[in-house]
Amino acid sequence: MTREEAMTTGRDLDVYIDSEMADEKTGELDDLWQSIYDIVQVATFGIVEEDPEELKAAIVWLKEVQPMTEAYKTLAIPFEVE
Repeated sequence: MTREEAMTTGRDLDVYIDSEMADEKTGELDDLWQSIYDIVQVATFGIVEEDPEELKAAIVWLKEVQPMTEAYKTLAIPFEVE
C-alpha cells in the first residue's frame, strides 16, 4: 500500500467522519492516523458509540498503516472489538 492509498482508505473508514480529521488541515498521514486512533480509543472505552464492525476495520487499518507513520511506529494499539 502506498502512502496515498493509506490516506484514501483511512478517509473512507466510517469512523473517519466522527474523528478529528486533523489531516484535512495538514494533509499528513500521521495526522490522519492519530485521528483514527483517537476515535477508536474513545469508542472502545465507551465514550462514543461506533459500530463494532467499523471499529474492527479501523483497527485493521491502524495496524496496517502504522509502519508508514513517522511518529507512531512503536505506539501500542491495544484495542480489540468483540
